[in-house]
Amino acid sequence: MPDWITRAVEGVGRALTVRPGGPAAVDGGGPSQDSGREPLYAAAIHSWNLAFVSTDRNGVITGWNRGAENLFGFGVTEAVGCDVEAVLRPYRDDEKGMLRQQFLAGQRIPNFPMVGFTKDNTPIHLAFDISPLRTPDSEHVGASAIVRDVTEQRLAEELFGLAVEACPSGMMMIDRGGRIVMVNREIERLFGYRRDELLSRPVELLVPANMRGLHVALRSEFARQPESRKMGKGRELIAVRRDGSEFPVEIALNAIHIRDGLLILAVVVDITERKQNEKLKDEFVATVSHELRTPLTSISASLALLAAGKVGDLPPLAQRLVTIARTDGERLVRLVNDILEIERIESGSVLFQFKHVSTRAVVEHALEANREFADQAGIKLRLEPSSKQGEVLADPDRLAQVVTNLVANAIKFSQSGEEVVVSVDEDESRVRMSVRDHGPGIPEQFRQRIFSKFAQADGSNARQKGGAGLGLSIVKQIVDRLGGSVGFEPALGGGTVFFVELPRAARSEREPTVDDAVPLAVALHTETERTRS
Repeated sequence: MPDWITRAVEGVGRALTVRPGGPAAVDGGGPSQDSGREPLYAAAIHSWNLAFVSTDRNGVITGWNRGAENLFGFGVTEAVGCDVEAVLRPYRDDEKGMLRQQFLAGQRIPNFPMVGFTKDNTPIHLAFDISPLRTPDSEHVGASAIVRDVTEQRLAEELFGLAVEACPSGMMMIDRGGRIVMVNREIERLFGYRRDELLSRPVELLVPANMRGLHVALRSEFARQPESRKMGKGRELIAVRRDGSEFPVEIALNAIHIRDGLLILAVVVDITERKQNEKLKDEFVATVSHELRTPLTSISASLALLAAGKVGDLPPLAQRLVTIARTDGERLVRLVNDILEIERIESGSVLFQFKHVSTRAVVEHALEANREFADQAGIKLRLEPSSKQGEVLADPDRLAQVVTNLVANAIKFSQSGEEVVVSVDEDESRVRMSVRDHGPGIPEQFRQRIFSKFAQADGSNARQKGGAGLGLSIVKQIVDRLGGSVGFEPALGGGTVFFVELPRAARSEREPTVDDAVPLAVALHTETERTRS
C-alpha cells in the first residue's frame, strides 16, 4: 500500500462504517484531536477508485466504498455486516479462513494474494494491502485493506512462466553471488538435476572442476560490467551433467537490474550437434581441398596443353571437345576455390593485415587487372575523375579482392558496347566505393538473398554467364570482416549500382598508403573472379 494511503487509513484511527445515507460515519472510539479530519478521510476513501474494505475484530465488514462496489459487484448494503470471507469467497480451500486471520492479525500485511469471486461468480486474482485500525489509545478495533484486481498481471506472469518452461533453450537466473535462483525444465533435462537440487546452489556446480576458478573470474567480470551478450555472440564453454559427463554449451547473458540488486539471466544451448556438424564440414573441406582440387588442377592443366597444341594438332572435332572440357574444368576449379574461400573466411582462418589504404589506388589497380576481360566482352571501364583518395584502414589484398569481384560482376552482366563506371566518394566519417553497370537490374524477388551463397536470379545465368553465385557472398564476408557494409540500388537510366562503405581512416597518425604496387589479391583473383556472380 502506498504510504500516503496508509497514513490516510491509519489517520482515521478507528473502524469506518459506510452507510447508505452518507459517505461515512465514525463508529466507536472517543473524541480525539484528529476527529475533525476523520469525516474528510472517510469521504476520500469512499470516493476512491481503489477498493477499500474494513472489518471489525470479528471479521465482519464495516467499510465498503465505491471502488469495492465496482470491483466485486456487491452494493454497500449487501456487503456491510457480512463476514469478509462470505462476500469475497476464497477460491482455494487452503485459503478459506486465512483471509479473516489476516484481517484480525493486528499487523500490517502488504500484498497478500488471493483468488476470489465477484457477485456474478467471475473469478479474480486479488492483492490485499492490510493495515490494522486502532483508536488513539492504540486499541485494536479492526482492520482495513486496499484491494487491487491483479488478474491481468497474474495472467501475464503465468504466460511468462509457461513461456519460460516451454522454451527449448535452457534458462536460469543467477544472483550477483553466483547462486541459482530460477531454472526452467530444459535446464533440468540438460544437466540431469531436479529443480530443488539446483536452487540456491552455486552455478559452478554445472562447470567442470578444473574450470570453476576461471568461471568465477568470468562471472565476476560480467557482474562488474554487465552487458547483454546475444546468442550467436555468446561464450562457448564446457558444462558438466550430474553424472559427470561433459558437453559443449553456448551461453547468452542478460543483466536484469532489480530493487534488491543484480540478477543475471543465462540462456544455455547444448551445441554438441553443432560441433559434430562442424567436424563433418571440416572433414568435407579437407577432402575437397586435398582429394578434389589437386586432380582437377592437373586435369585442367593437361587440357590446356592439348588445346594449345603442345602435343600436336588435333582434328577439329577433338579440338572442340577438348575446349569444352577445358572450359568446364576451369569452371569447376573456380567453384572449388570459391567454396574453400568461403569456408576459410567463415572459420576465421583468413588473416587480415590492416593498413592505411587509398581506396582510389585499389580501384585503379582493379580496373587495370580487369581491362583485358572487359575488352574481350566489349565493355569500357571508367573511373570517375572526381573520385577521392578515400583513405581507410583495411587489408589491401582483401579490399582489392572485393573491388575486383564487383567490377568483374558488372562486366559479366553488361552488354557489349556499354560502360562500367567506378567512383570513390567520402565524407567526414566514411568512404564509399560504387560500381555502376548497365545490366538488366536485379529482380525484386531476388534482392533479399543476393548476397547469399549460390544465389542467382535465374538458374540459366550460370550457364550463360558462368559462375556459381558465390562471388557476392565472398564480397559480403570480406566487407563484414573489414567493419563495413555492402549494398546495391537501382541506377538511373537502368542497371545497378553496387557500393561498399568503410569507416574513413583518422587523419592523424596515418601510415604510408598502399598505392605503389598492385595488391597481390588482384593478380591472384582476377581470372577466377570473372565468372563469379
